[in-house]
Amino acid sequence: MDDDIKKEVDKTEQVEDSKIDFRKLSDKGSKGSKLDRIVTIVLLAICVALAASVILNMGGDEKAITTPDSAETAAVINVQAEAAEEGTFIRTTRINGEIGSDGTSVSVVPDTSGKISKILVRKGDMVKKGDVIAYVDPSRPGSSFLESPVTAPVDGEISDVPAIIGQTVSVSTPVATIVGDKTLNIVAKVPERYIGTLELGLEATFTSIAYPGEEFTGSITYISPNVDTTTRTAEIELEILSDTSKLKEGMYVSLSLVTERIENALMVPTTAVSEFTGGNIVYVADGTTARRTVVETGSSNGVSTVILSGLNPGDMVITAGTVADGSTINVLQ
Repeated sequence: MDDDIKKEVDKTEQVEDSKIDFRKLSDKGSKGSKLDRIVTIVLLAICVALAASVILNMGGDEKAITTPDSAETAAVINVQAEAAEEGTFIRTTRINGEIGSDGTSVSVVPDTSGKISKILVRKGDMVKKGDVIAYVDPSRPGSSFLESPVTAPVDGEISDVPAIIGQTVSVSTPVATIVGDKTLNIVAKVPERYIGTLELGLEATFTSIAYPGEEFTGSITYISPNVDTTTRTAEIELEILSDTSKLKEGMYVSLSLVTERIENALMVPTTAVSEFTGGNIVYVADGTTARRTVVETGSSNGVSTVILSGLNPGDMVITAGTVADGSTINVLQ
């Protein structure tokens, strides 16, 4: 019996010991598990760091090899460029005018009274001084006289023949009108703002709707000293330098008047000039690079612009192509 009791006690102690051991093991296992997790995390972090380093190194190498070529290819901009050149700058203004003349009109009258018996000319005929243009019969009933000739007092063109055959005329009755030898000119009205640029001898070109596509030339011979206070214009006259055989007095013409001329001006195409931060700039083609250059501009006629400072003759300015300072460019020939 005692042995049985003893065995039971031993079993109980073993069970108790087992419980104690499980707790210890549990505590021990818990500590080991935490340590393992820490070690695992550290190892993973090291692996990640190593992997990242490898990737970055590989990426850096790839960038070092491939990026410059692709970037260079993408950045090249095709442009057009022209050289800044010295020459004569001309600015013109288009105004309207009319062809006139400096010829004078002369009325032709007979030397005696009577009836017109003959008329030898008509409008448009050219006559010389002394040419007979008509005859007057001065006879009265019961008397007989020779016909009296009516002669041209000047050279010129017959512009009017108001008399008719059979008409009774006196020594004050016009038989015809002659416009003396005349020189055609152009009369035009110039806006006040351009008067300061005008000078005698300044050249102009003009066209007429009667001869489309044909251009004539002239030069200023007169500038009015007064300005019309209503229209704010001044009258000018121009001598016609071209052949005037096609032109007629009274024709309407369109004048291209030179209002400014600058000799030895440094010019660039107006399309090359742009604004930047309140000033004017051009982009200069410096080899394969675009360089922003600040310039001082003068007059412009819409095609060319005068450069007062900032450029030298021969500098290649970009006229077409969107660039920025430092852009890599390819100048098209």
